[in-house]
Amino acid sequence: MKIQLFSVPVALVIVALLLAPAWAAEYPLTITDSAGREVTFTQPIERVIVTSSDAAEAVVMLGAADKVVGISDTVKNKGYYFPLLKGKQSVGKWNALDYEMIGAIASNGEDTIVPDIVVIGYSYPGKSYGIYGLEKGLEPFKNIKAVALEFTKPENMTREVEILGQILGKEEQASDYIKWYDEKAKSIKNAVEGTNLPVVYVEWSSSGGDLSTLGPGSAFDQVLKLARGYNIAGTLEDTYPKVDWEWVVTENPEVIIVRQTQPTDHAQIGWESAPSQEAIKLQNAKNMLMERSGASRIKAAKSDRIYFMDWDIMNGLDQVVGATYLAKVLHPKADLNPEGVYSEYLERIGLEYPDGRTMVYPEM
Repeated sequence: MKIQLFSVPVALVIVALLLAPAWAAEYPLTITDSAGREVTFTQPIERVIVTSSDAAEAVVMLGAADKVVGISDTVKNKGYYFPLLKGKQSVGKWNALDYEMIGAIASNGEDTIVPDIVVIGYSYPGKSYGIYGLEKGLEPFKNIKAVALEFTKPENMTREVEILGQILGKEEQASDYIKWYDEKAKSIKNAVEGTNLPVVYVEWSSSGGDLSTLGPGSAFDQVLKLARGYNIAGTLEDTYPKVDWEWVVTENPEVIIVRQTQPTDHAQIGWESAPSQEAIKLQNAKNMLMERSGASRIKAAKSDRIYFMDWDIMNGLDQVVGATYLAKVLHPKADLNPEGVYSEYLERIGLEYPDGRTMVYPEM
């Protein structure tokens, strides 16, 4: 009888273990963020503040939009992309946060802040808006956890998504996204394998006549390698090097990619397809580039391979979408469907691919 009485609860324990969520996190939970900092959580995180649209994308992708209690200006300005975050409290600019507001949100009217809130920011060591500056700004407010997760570089993407999944208790959703991400990255590699390596110049900025590009260590340099392109700035020392146009002409790139960011009042994904006012503006920008000294001699100009890309898809969890577009630009015959990949991605965050819109100009 003793054996029978003892065996019943043991069986119940076994059944309970089998039925328990396979992804359940144990506390205290310690993670190592993208700045190499160890951060320990003593209990599940129920409130999140995102200081970048990339972090917001990741939180929404993992099905934790309901946990968001604060957003930066970049997230607010991209409301068309984050309808689930509409009306969330603003905490200032991404590079100049309102720490008093963050403290007020965290306290929730109580004298003691419950340690269930995390602020997700960039690592950017040495920058005032980096994780150490964030830590300093949050010092007066106890029990707010600051975590550096960037979601900008392919080499760190899956690891950062895994970490966020642990923090939010969304490990299963993180695993599902990573599986999809890996499938799309593999599709790109397979589609461009064995093709020629086109020489590429990307223009990050041309403000005030000064040109800057993206060098080694930049997210674009890594995405370009995935898309099988050769970066003419890949051997320079700086991540965001200043360059002369004469140098670009000498390097004679076969493809030119111009980074385009959207204005703050932008209300839709991408640009309206031609004929449209947006297409006219982009064509004017292309014409201005062609007016630079020696531009007509560059291979990219001769073969009409100068493209403007909406940079929203080059960072964040939709970066693999941007990589697919880039691979198709560099290798037009590759068996890739960028719009199809983007449609899948948008469906994952509750959106639909808008008809009559494009992420690349001229359209492929």
